[in-house]
Amino acid sequence: MSTNSVMTTPAAAPSSPEATPASSPPPQVGEGTRAHAADMLRRLIVSAPLGILAAILSMVPAWQFTGWQWVVAAITIPVVTWGAWPFHRAAFAAGRHGSTTMDTLVSLGVIASTLWSWWALLWGGAGMLGMRMQMSLIPRAAHVGHAEIYFEVASTIVVFLLTGRYLEARARYRAGDALRSLLSMGAKEATLVSVDPATGERSESVVPASSLQVGDLFAVRPGEKVATDGVIVEGSSALDTSLLTGESVPVDAAPGDAVTGATVNTWGSLLVRATRVGSDTTLAQIGRMVAEAQAGKAPVQRLADQISGVFVPIVILVSLLTLVGWLLAGGSVQAAFTAAVAVLVVACPCALGLATPTAILVGSGRASQLGILIKNAEILEQTRSIDTMLLDKTGTVTTGVMSLESVAVPSAGGSPEVDEASALSLAASVESLSEHPVARAITSGASSRGISLVPVTAFANQPGLGVVGLTARGGVLVGRPSWLASLGVDVPSSLLDAVREAEASGASAVVAALAPNLCSAATPTPEAASTTPDAPASIALPGPDADLPLATLTMSVGGMTCASCVRRVERKLGKLDGVKAEVNLATESARITLTAPHSNEELEAVVAAAGYSGQITSRSEAATTDGAPAAGSNAGGDTGTPTRGTTDQGTGEREGAPASSLVIPERVEGRAIAALVVRDTVKESSADAIAQLRELGIEPILLTGDNEAAAQHVARQVGIERVIAGVLPDGKRDTVADLQAEGRTVAMVGDGVNDAAALAQASAKGLGIAMGSGTDVAIEVADMTLMNSSLTSAATAIRVSRRTLRIIKENLFWAFFYNVLMVPLAIAGLLSPMLASAAMACSSVFVVLNSLRLRTAK
Repeated sequence: MSTNSVMTTPAAAPSSPEATPASSPPPQVGEGTRAHAADMLRRLIVSAPLGILAAILSMVPAWQFTGWQWVVAAITIPVVTWGAWPFHRAAFAAGRHGSTTMDTLVSLGVIASTLWSWWALLWGGAGMLGMRMQMSLIPRAAHVGHAEIYFEVASTIVVFLLTGRYLEARARYRAGDALRSLLSMGAKEATLVSVDPATGERSESVVPASSLQVGDLFAVRPGEKVATDGVIVEGSSALDTSLLTGESVPVDAAPGDAVTGATVNTWGSLLVRATRVGSDTTLAQIGRMVAEAQAGKAPVQRLADQISGVFVPIVILVSLLTLVGWLLAGGSVQAAFTAAVAVLVVACPCALGLATPTAILVGSGRASQLGILIKNAEILEQTRSIDTMLLDKTGTVTTGVMSLESVAVPSAGGSPEVDEASALSLAASVESLSEHPVARAITSGASSRGISLVPVTAFANQPGLGVVGLTARGGVLVGRPSWLASLGVDVPSSLLDAVREAEASGASAVVAALAPNLCSAATPTPEAASTTPDAPASIALPGPDADLPLATLTMSVGGMTCASCVRRVERKLGKLDGVKAEVNLATESARITLTAPHSNEELEAVVAAAGYSGQITSRSEAATTDGAPAAGSNAGGDTGTPTRGTTDQGTGEREGAPASSLVIPERVEGRAIAALVVRDTVKESSADAIAQLRELGIEPILLTGDNEAAAQHVARQVGIERVIAGVLPDGKRDTVADLQAEGRTVAMVGDGVNDAAALAQASAKGLGIAMGSGTDVAIEVADMTLMNSSLTSAATAIRVSRRTLRIIKENLFWAFFYNVLMVPLAIAGLLSPMLASAAMACSSVFVVLNSLRLRTAK
């Protein structure tokens, strides 16, 4: 679902006191989870030593000194009360609303074991000094004359569950890092420019970027981030838009062009008028897109919710039937209670709290050694069924850095007047004074070939066209063939063919020309001005989904502890007319779609009534019939991607260049001496990575915002057959969604903010995989991160993930194995709760040892 249903082109607005204020930033996410993890850790630090001591004293008769049972009773009081309070509180909250959770089972087991133990201690004879206790398979055949105490059972349950919950909460907090990282990428400060209406004098002041209002003027100097979305009023420059597009070549910008907040100004000084601020900016919109995708739920989560919804009631019912059955059969109250508690305890899969987190910790540790970061268990469920992998081009399959590929000199008329080395030397000498990536590629290419540069006594930059420099051999021009031709420079057909061939394969090409009669002067001439080709289309975020006729909301939900809680929140919200909710425990968020009108307060009240805290963090309304956004929606404009428009009417002399400038006459007597081709190079590991993916039964697809020719050229080099080119951030997300709708399980590999929404969409039913060299938000949104930025790690990630998933499934099996095996024994009265607790400990140790096998994964 898009965050904006209608996109309009921002227009420059006059600065005035009535300017629209900045929208309040979205609230921080994950703070509740972080607090929950800290609380679990505090309780675990206190409970673990006491619980371990209680277990040792209860299970080792040789250590049972006189009065040991009273010591055990005393030291377990803080464990079963304060330590277990989160479980008791959650169980009570669920009980008030007529439902149960895993916490209900835990709380009942702890309370029942504790209350019986105190009864046995005070009135059942277990408090007699000198009493000894040991484990037995048949409770009724031992300890004649006194009842058994189960303090160690209660404390063991609490310690194991606190351990699992702490590991789980710590992992869940990392899920919220994505939005925090994304929102922090914007500029923190802005240089506000105020204009005196009477004199026209300008004054500058540094203010927080969040305080900017629509219509404000602000300055952007070289190296600074653009503070917010706006339109250039004065100045020309090139903007690094890789944050948004993922492409490495900056885009030229001039007065009238739209700019996007958080993009980086490379060399010129700009004066920009703000058009969108706060939560209406492009960066904030992408953040909401990521949040909406993360709030979705994979089918495996729904299955877990359904299982948990029936597991606890069945266990409680079996325990009650055991108690009643023993009493009806004439058994003693102690025997009946012992069997019922044994069922309750042995059926509680305490190892379940360790089975998944332990495997993740060991598996992710091994993966880190292999250059792979795996975040949580949920994403591993999809690795076994991944059949399609979408690969971003720039920075993923390629290096993302431009390099000089070839130098072509005129071939007609015998040997060229200037050979390749001389032509490259002249071109690199002039380009060394430019900061453009193409210029840097040419300069680096000359350096790597051992070619020395010549002195340049004057320099001028024509934004979007090329550069001019004066050398001992005369003027040297490097730029677009059309620009050189417009100046009267003769460009041989062989060089034009080389340029066309390079561009047809997706490379960038410039032509170097020598003008011996070009002289220097103090000021530029306006006749040199020219315009650049038509600007590329700007990015537009996707419109509303067809199946969401009214609104889509994202809600932060606090207080959930297990899958049963998720199911209850969904059920409560679903009782409202026209409300559908998908709740995600990992991110503590809910995605709510409305087909009938409901206010934020009404939805939050329903969640509060269910025993949880809910807060609407975003609301996107559908468009009205006249095309305007409905009330409450964030009407946005063009995303502000910088485009190339008319350049400034000057030479654009570069700061730090020689003092004199060049006069560019209407006609230049010169000749082209070389065509230089630069290209984003393919990583050495990419071809091998594609072959490994095919061996795993995964179809690789190249997905890029670059043009078709460049994409096809890269695809042929690495062995990819299918290419989807020319797509922008919303298009990438839609492509992932379309493939998922076809029934495919998709893994998306990307490295930029422009890939973030697609990575999050892939996570809903597949995998989002980020390159470690990419942006922080891509890394945080993704389920996996390839830290070494080698594409072969994508195949390794799938292999390690699938093995980790197998280990998790084995752990889950063993977490239940002892329980299922011993439930009949507990029902028959042949198993004491103490031995049931030992079985839980055994299963927990086993899953840890089983997880350690992942240390050898490759």
